[in-house]
Amino acid sequence: MSFIKRLGYYLGGFSIGLIFLFFFFNGKRTQCNYSPSARVKSDIQKKQWVFEDNFYPIQDTLQWFSKIDIDFSESNVGVDSCNVYVLKVDKKAFSVENCTETAYFKR
Repeated sequence: MSFIKRLGYYLGGFSIGLIFLFFFFNGKRTQCNYSPSARVKSDIQKKQWVFEDNFYPIQDTLQWFSKIDIDFSESNVGVDSCNVYVLKVDKKAFSVENCTETAYFKR
C-alpha cells in the first residue's frame, strides 16, 4: 500500500474521530485534573460546603477558591474517616475536612 493511501486512511479515520468527539463532548464541562491539588479542589467543589461560625468573610466564593494552594505536607490524608487538607490563600491558612458528601471549612 502506498504512502498516499495510508495517509488518506489515517486522515479519514482521524476526521471521523474528531467529529465523534465533537458530538460526544458537546455542551459538557469536560476537564482533566492531572495534578493532586487540582483533583482535591475538584473533589471539594462537588460537595456541600459548611463553614465554621468565625470563618473568614468571603465575597466571591468561586474566585476565592481558584486562588487556593494546598499544603500536602501539613495535611492529614489517608485516614479512615475524612481527609483533612490545609489550604492557604492570601496569607491565611485554614483546614478543610473533606468527607464523603460534605466539606467542612475550619479556621
